[in-house]
Amino acid sequence: MIKKYFSWKLIVCCVSALLLFNCKRPYDPKLKPTQSNFLVVEGFIDGAALTKIKLSRTRVLSAGDTAAVRNELNANVSIEDDHQNIYLLKDAGNGIYANTNIFNLNPSYQYRLHILTSNGKEYFSDFVPFKQSPPIDTIGWKTKNEGVQVFVNTHDESNTTKYYRWEYDETWEIHSAYNTYLKYDTLHNAVVFRNDQVHVCWRSDSFNKILLGSSAKLTSDVIDQMPLVFIEPHDRKLSVLYSIRVKQFALDLKGYNYWEAMKNNSENVGSIFDPQPNQTVGNIHCVSDPSETVVGYIGAGNSFNKRVFISNDLMPLSWNGFPDCPVIAVPNIKDSLLFYFNEGGMDPISETTLASGALVYSASFADCVDCTTSGTNIKPVFWP
Repeated sequence: MIKKYFSWKLIVCCVSALLLFNCKRPYDPKLKPTQSNFLVVEGFIDGAALTKIKLSRTRVLSAGDTAAVRNELNANVSIEDDHQNIYLLKDAGNGIYANTNIFNLNPSYQYRLHILTSNGKEYFSDFVPFKQSPPIDTIGWKTKNEGVQVFVNTHDESNTTKYYRWEYDETWEIHSAYNTYLKYDTLHNAVVFRNDQVHVCWRSDSFNKILLGSSAKLTSDVIDQMPLVFIEPHDRKLSVLYSIRVKQFALDLKGYNYWEAMKNNSENVGSIFDPQPNQTVGNIHCVSDPSETVVGYIGAGNSFNKRVFISNDLMPLSWNGFPDCPVIAVPNIKDSLLFYFNEGGMDPISETTLASGALVYSASFADCVDCTTSGTNIKPVFWP
C-alpha cells in the first residue's frame, strides 16, 4: 500500500508541474510613455587634441526596441571664450561636429559651447574653467585571477586637479591558426589562389564605461593603480601584441559630480542597496525654451594621451588565444567543395596531390584560417 501511495503521489506531482508550466505566459511589461526628444550633448572642449561634439536625441523606449540612435543633424556648433573669441566646428555627419585642426586655446580663459539646431533652437553650455590635465605617469598591468588587470597612475604636484576622468581604446594583433594562400570562389565553386594575406590582422575597440577618479579626500593629488580594463584569461587580445591608448581629462567639481551621477544611473542600479536613479543635471541650457531639459556636460581643458604595448611574451602563464581548430581533408569534388566551403563555413589551407593523382585540400573553420573574420588585415599606422 505504501509503495502504491507513493507512486500515485509522484504521478500527481508530475502532472501538476506540467500544468503549471503550460500555464506560463510571456510577460511583456507595459512601458509608461514619457516626455522625450531631449537634446543629448556629448564631448569636451579640448586644447590638446581635436574637439569632437556628438549631438543626438532621446526617444521613448518600447518593448523589443531596436531603433537606431537619433542623431541631431545640420546644426551649427561653435566654441566661445569669455573674451568674445569664436571657434567654429564643422559638421562631420551623423551628429558629429569637430575641428580639423587643434584650437590654440588660452588656458586663462573660460569656455562654453554654442549650438543652433536646424529647427532654430539655441543652446549654450555654462562657461567653465580651462583645466590642464597632468601627465599620465604610467599605464601598468598585473596578473589577477589568471587574467590581466590594466591600470593607470597619475599625480599633480600642484595639488589642484583632484578630479579625473579617463577614456581608452584598445588595439590588438590577431594571428590565424593556419596560414593559407588559397580561398574559395563561390561564383565558380572552385578553390583559387588569393592575393591578400589573411594570417595577420588587427582589431580595435573603444571603451564603454565611465571611468572616474578623485584624490579630493587625500593629502596628495595622487591616483594610484586606477583600474581601466580587465583582460580575461586566454583572451585573444593578448595572444600576440596588445595596445591601449588612454586619454586623461581634468574635471572641475561640477563636471565630476555630473559624471558620477551618470555612472551611478547607468552602472550601479541593480538592487535596493544600490544607488537609485536620479535626475542628472548638466550644464547645457536652451535659451529659446529655458524649461527644456538638455542632457550633457561640457568641460574644457588640455587632455593628456598615452599609449603602451603589452606583448604575449610578458605573460607569466601559457596564454592560448586560439579557438579549437581541427583540420580535415576535402577532396576536389564539386559536391564536397560546395558542402564544406560554401555551406559548412570552412576555408581551404593548402593543397596536396595524393599518389592516386587526386587533389585534396586541408581545411578548417574560417575563424582559424582567415583572420579578417575577426579584424582587418590593414596594419595601423602606430603599430610597431
